[in-house]
Amino acid sequence: MALLAGVLPLGAQIPGLPSKLPAVQAVTPTESPDVMQDRLQQWLKEARVAFARISEPAAESQLPAGVDGAALADYRRDLEQVILAINRLQKILTAAPEARKALDVARASDAAWTGFSEKPPYSVLMVDELINQQDAIKEKSASYRSSLELFGRTLAGIQEEARLAEDSSRRVQSAAAEDPSADGAAKWRLAADRTKSRLLAVRATFLQSNVALLQDQAEAAKIQLSLLDRQITRAKRQLTFSEDDLAKVQKAATDRQSALRKDTTAIRKRQQDATAARVRLQTALDLLLKATPDGSVAEQTPELALATIKLEAAEARVESLQFVVENLESLDQLESYGSDIYQSRKTLMESKSTAIRGPALQSLRSNFDRIKAWEIVVANELASVNADISKQESRATSIAADDPRLIPINDLRAALWEKQAVIQRVSQAVATQRRIVSRWLGDFDESHVERPVTEILTIAAVSTWDWIKRIWTFEVFQYDDTLMTLAGPVQIPKAVKLGQFFIAILFFGASYFIVSRIKNRLRNAVVRRGHIADAQAKTLSNWLMIVVGFLLAVATLHFLKIPLTLFAFLGGALVIGLGFGTQTLIKNFISGIIVLFERKIRVGDVVDVGGITGSIIEINTRSSVLRGGDGRETLVPNSLFLENRVTNLTLSNRRVRRMLTVRVALGSSPQEVSTILKECVERHGLILKEPAPIVTFEDFADNAHVFGIYYWTEFNDKTNSDVVASDLRFMIEKRFSESGIEFPSAKQEAPIPRATVMTMNPSDE
Repeated sequence: MALLAGVLPLGAQIPGLPSKLPAVQAVTPTESPDVMQDRLQQWLKEARVAFARISEPAAESQLPAGVDGAALADYRRDLEQVILAINRLQKILTAAPEARKALDVARASDAAWTGFSEKPPYSVLMVDELINQQDAIKEKSASYRSSLELFGRTLAGIQEEARLAEDSSRRVQSAAAEDPSADGAAKWRLAADRTKSRLLAVRATFLQSNVALLQDQAEAAKIQLSLLDRQITRAKRQLTFSEDDLAKVQKAATDRQSALRKDTTAIRKRQQDATAARVRLQTALDLLLKATPDGSVAEQTPELALATIKLEAAEARVESLQFVVENLESLDQLESYGSDIYQSRKTLMESKSTAIRGPALQSLRSNFDRIKAWEIVVANELASVNADISKQESRATSIAADDPRLIPINDLRAALWEKQAVIQRVSQAVATQRRIVSRWLGDFDESHVERPVTEILTIAAVSTWDWIKRIWTFEVFQYDDTLMTLAGPVQIPKAVKLGQFFIAILFFGASYFIVSRIKNRLRNAVVRRGHIADAQAKTLSNWLMIVVGFLLAVATLHFLKIPLTLFAFLGGALVIGLGFGTQTLIKNFISGIIVLFERKIRVGDVVDVGGITGSIIEINTRSSVLRGGDGRETLVPNSLFLENRVTNLTLSNRRVRRMLTVRVALGSSPQEVSTILKECVERHGLILKEPAPIVTFEDFADNAHVFGIYYWTEFNDKTNSDVVASDLRFMIEKRFSESGIEFPSAKQEAPIPRATVMTMNPSDE
């Protein structure tokens, strides 16, 4: 991130400020570290000079008209923040080369390590040290990632704010340049605006520099963890716990105990002096109380109030020192547990006998329970001391700096701080010991130790919960999230955990279920009101759920902040690897979309495709279902509707013209035959009246007259064309018999063919 270009001097022609300062160019990423440091030093010097001038007692009285004390305070605060921000930025810039060097060293060490210089077996103390290093680096790595996410979110906002401030500063600068007669107030506001721009620029540069530093530190930690994991795995294959190792542990514990006892002796001497001082202060307070007319300890005089606070501070000092002594003795006791703990561990590592391992494991567990309870007590004491410190901090803020009561209050606060420091020391030691013993307990088989059922269930529950947490936080993969800044893209490392996928599946499933239920209700309502047929509604709802599923998948990934770019490689691999294999599937899928939106073929239509005639009952993503007149259902790929010639018998209407041929013997009256045929057709209830049926004299055969009956029916559930034709034949045969009209002899003429079907629009009549 470059410091904003064009940030001008802090002030000009303003009382209390230099009349003119040289313009300062922005610091850019292409500058060398030395040039950047020189530029920041120049900015820091200017800010300090300006801050010193406006902090003078007469600065407020010299303010131009239109500028009040509040504006002066804001300007002073911005200058102070510029100084602090530059100091922080310089520290980051100084630390950046060291972080880069540490990263290079980590890479080199990881690449160069092929094994330990010592010959196996390896000391258990060495493995303990490696594991302790691993735990410490894991904590640092977690803090690096957390800070990176925080700074990454903050960086975009501060950059936008800096950009707006820069634009405002340029506009104000341009206005001032165009108006040489600008008054002092305008120049003052110009200087304040320039300072604000500079402050935001330094903050933005600090954030980006910090992000770069954290990236190097996180990468170095990752490499170090990988190396430590290899080393620990290698060492654990051939591990030993020798008597020399145990002697080293005991000697180290003895040395720490000796140091603690020396500290305890020195604290006891201080405690004696503090006790004597408290006695003297109590005596002085008693004398003041005797001199008070009513003998009250109420703060009636400043002397009484001061003496009371001094005695309170002395008592706090004595109590704090006594507390320090007790906690140092507790640390001494904790060190004494160390020998027993390591001895139990040695026994568990070396012995295979259940009779020997059982007591050792029980001893280890007893010490673990004792340390765990100790940790809880220490945490409660630390919380109590923190509350006392907070109380005294609030008390000190209400007292003026020249008040004599502030000195004993500061002594009281110092006593509490010392008390806090020793508790934190004990807390750290206890937590470290608990973590070590807990790790050891996890290394040994505990199935042979008899325990109460409640304890077994508790251990199982804790173990299961830890296992679930490890699975939940398991990092499936890591990626770099690109954050666009004014100086270019910044890579923020992030990780996608397995738990996020579980949440994504749950969120997607619940959302899809809710949408599906809503879809079913809407479909039923639309069908019930007659707006659309049930089959068409089913097809549309299926396609709609495909679209909804895709949108829900995208929304789920966005909600969980999983970028779609992560799947770019997977998408490319699928396209390359499955492209040819899914060609037909994709072709039918696209064809289905075209058929659905073109609506030339719809659910319920009667079509003839590829020599198959039937009614379409479903249009799905890959194929459609065609049900023939015999009830058989045929799956027709959607692409056939676009590639082949398709006859839709119900495209514009559902009326179809059909034809029935009738042959009568020679000698029959054609007029009478025509009349009878027309009466029969008109009497049938399923034959449409409009268009009206037609009877024609088709031809003269060798021994018969041929008549044709043309009539219209409608495709629906009630009309069966074969049944209608059969009904007409029955009616015609009956009327011919009644009228004495005969059919041609079978020996002379071929059998009368079944009615043939022709499709035709009404306009073709």
